[in-house]
Amino acid sequence: MQYNTDVERQPHQAASRSFTLIELLVVVAIISLLISILTPSLSRARQQAKSTLCLTRLSELMKAVTAYSHDHDFALPPLMYDVGPQTEPHRHGWAEAVYLYLYRDHDYSDANDFPVQRNTDGKYELWVCKEAVPMTNSTGHYRVYEISWRKGTLDAIKAKLPLLMDANPRVTDPNDLRLSYIPREHVAGLEAEAYIDERHYGGANYAFNDGHAVRDTGLKERLALDWDLDPNTDNE
Repeated sequence: MQYNTDVERQPHQAASRSFTLIELLVVVAIISLLISILTPSLSRARQQAKSTLCLTRLSELMKAVTAYSHDHDFALPPLMYDVGPQTEPHRHGWAEAVYLYLYRDHDYSDANDFPVQRNTDGKYELWVCKEAVPMTNSTGHYRVYEISWRKGTLDAIKAKLPLLMDANPRVTDPNDLRLSYIPREHVAGLEAEAYIDERHYGGANYAFNDGHAVRDTGLKERLALDWDLDPNTDNE
């Protein structure tokens, strides 16, 4: 009698093609290892993309500020001003002035404090850093460096000093300012109540009066020691 050897070998062949539990565990371990290796790289790539977008926005904002200045006798936009009734005015600033200069938006509402800087209703994405963490009544918007801005005109500002940059929302506790290692009188932002926020993996983005923007990891500390970056100035 002849046996069909092909039929007899089929179970054995099927078993030989399957994975053992150990092999599956090894494959899972390798995949997990690859994911753990790639995740930091992907995270860094996302951060770099956000930083690049932030730099582009700051550069575009400086171009807009420059255009505004040229059309207003080289004066910078007002740092802050009041709108609405005198009894209950709303506070606006440089971003609102530049926005109205650029867009002539008929739907613009001045019924809020700093609507453009705070990205009210999500309408003003250009003034928001993607890496910033949204907070109550604030969005991590860009701020001016007051020491520079109060010079009044672009040509009065030193090329090495920033005009716009990443800065955290206004702080309510003065002790929070100490976290930035910048003395209160040297802090960037409106009424010296905001400090430079190093959002981009250990650095902050800054824009200068010639329109360019860069990420810098040490400018914050240099400004803390010498707020106008003048070696002849005795800063406290």
